[in-house]
Amino acid sequence: MQKIVVIVPYFGPLPDNFNVFLKSCSKNENIDFLVITDNDIQVRYLNIEIRHMEFAEFKAKIQQAFDFPITLDSPYKLCDYKPTYGKVLHEWIQEYDFWGYCDVDMIFGRIDHFVTDQILQKYDQIYHHGHFTLYRNNDINNNRFMADQGMDYQKVFTSNRICFFDEQVMPQKFDLLQAPRYAGKDFIDINPWRFRLMDVFEENSQLLKPQTTLFEWDNGRLFKWMFDKKTGKFIKTEHLYIHFQKREMLDYTNDNNHIFSKKRDAGLYQ
Repeated sequence: MQKIVVIVPYFGPLPDNFNVFLKSCSKNENIDFLVITDNDIQVRYLNIEIRHMEFAEFKAKIQQAFDFPITLDSPYKLCDYKPTYGKVLHEWIQEYDFWGYCDVDMIFGRIDHFVTDQILQKYDQIYHHGHFTLYRNNDINNNRFMADQGMDYQKVFTSNRICFFDEQVMPQKFDLLQAPRYAGKDFIDINPWRFRLMDVFEENSQLLKPQTTLFEWDNGRLFKWMFDKKTGKFIKTEHLYIHFQKREMLDYTNDNNHIFSKKRDAGLYQ
């Protein structure tokens, strides 16, 4: 498999599920994770590197890549700067074939079960949602966010508004440039507006009859269990990751390698 690094800047109080997130990263031993944070974090996982940095330092690091004053007043605005990391952090990631970013309000399954060698060989952008995206690491690809096609990046980087540059603008630019990108729906995206843990795509599907009853993480692999009322049978499917969309998920796992999350609850259990 080609060398991949996932860049995870996070500033401020950590979510309760953060240790579970790190454990899920660690089970993807063939992928490196670079966590940039102002938190005092110590990890024992060989594929996770922690770089301690204040938000102001990281902002200055991004500013060095541009010849105009950028607007970056809070960590939340970083979502618009995610596509710049290949350019901004190029000296940190030169050894990698792909770089990417992800959120921390999520739990990974086995990434290599979905991001295969065939996909890595074919596409320059893999997924486009802000919670997890990968880019081929070369100069052409790392500078595509500055292409004239699509929204002007300078307008985005001088505005204090959230422009969804990572999720909406970048896939448009890739399409306008006719650059190959992979847009598979291999993940679970939880609806933040519902109490129950419901997959947004499951809710929007009029053809899907089974209903989710349980999410299971088993030593690195992530599964969704569904009950089909028509057949009276359970259906088990594997997924790339589950994204909780800033939903607070309390950690009751006691560092266990077998975790469940129930449909009507907001906790992670062993």
